[in-house]
Amino acid sequence: MKILLDTVPLIYSQGADRRTTFHLYRELLALDVEDDFSLFCIDRLRRRSAYEPLLDIRDVPVREIRVPFRVIEWTWKYLRWPTLERLAGPLDLYHVAGAHAPPAREATILLTVRGIAPEVIPELLPARLVATARAVLRTSMKHADYYLAVSETTRDDMVKHLGIDLERIFVVSHGVDPIFRPAGDRVALASRLKTRFGIGRPYILYVGAIGRHKNVMGVLAAYTALQSHVLGGHDLWLVGPPDSAWEEANAFVIQHGLGGRVHLPGRMRQDSQDLTDLYGGASCCVFPSFYEGWCSPPMEAMACGAPVVVSNRSSLPETVGDAAVLIDPDDPLSIAEGLATVVTNERFRHELVLKGFARVKQLTWKASAERLISVYRRIESARG
Repeated sequence: MKILLDTVPLIYSQGADRRTTFHLYRELLALDVEDDFSLFCIDRLRRRSAYEPLLDIRDVPVREIRVPFRVIEWTWKYLRWPTLERLAGPLDLYHVAGAHAPPAREATILLTVRGIAPEVIPELLPARLVATARAVLRTSMKHADYYLAVSETTRDDMVKHLGIDLERIFVVSHGVDPIFRPAGDRVALASRLKTRFGIGRPYILYVGAIGRHKNVMGVLAAYTALQSHVLGGHDLWLVGPPDSAWEEANAFVIQHGLGGRVHLPGRMRQDSQDLTDLYGGASCCVFPSFYEGWCSPPMEAMACGAPVVVSNRSSLPETVGDAAVLIDPDDPLSIAEGLATVVTNERFRHELVLKGFARVKQLTWKASAERLISVYRRIESARG
């Protein structure tokens, strides 16, 4: 088939969407020698560095549209024009890695869906974000023929909340970035953590947006409940960009006198040595989200040798398998008990670490690309 690959997340995103798209495309271009690929770039500024590393894997054509993406987005939404073929020429399949699916005359549109939090937990998200995300998704649904869900949970949510036929949804989960791996030298790791962050005590780690939907306040409540008992010797690091719970979290820290024990350093590059070191040095990593379409940080933590505590909601149990402690995100005491179980039981902690390594081996980007290629074959068969 003649397949066009969307580069919007590579050009415009700096977060997980960019990284997951890059890793999937990298493996795809290396493995799939049957299909004829091109990259589709809507970018007035011609930021080729965002996708040029893919061309080192395979020298594929690049179709550039030198106009602002927001202009094309507006015309797709309100005019249903220009069609994909008018912009890119004849093709069989357009793989949409971002959120915006264009109108097409003949091409099949495969739309990636990384989760539908605005549909499932709208009360925990900013109203403007919910309205915008819903509008974008509904416009794209008018043009999409098939969907690529990042988890079985996301697929089921799409059926339940959006009424999409199950037969139109394929599941391709994410792999784990190979940069996340155990520290070879624990002494050197401790030295880097001390030098870079001033870390000298054991710590619990959370990685993600400091938002209500991520249940950051539940982590703080759990940490406070156990501060005078089993977690008294542990600090808490909440690493991630400011979001809807940022001000509340900082106020909580001040109110409870935790300024020397709870740390909020802000955003950290996902591909940095700093983040790998923080995972590797943590006594435990906790991810008590109320909703996730797919959550990469628990797998990154496992890959670095950290034991993990996660929410029993949405895709998190699917992500971690039997390699993590599951907790009730609505109950801070459940979170606290999960953390206490890990940090006070060295044998159990070691077992979790080994299970984590085994789970990570099952989630590679090569396996994800192989599943995606099988999706392409099914779409090709349906096209006839």
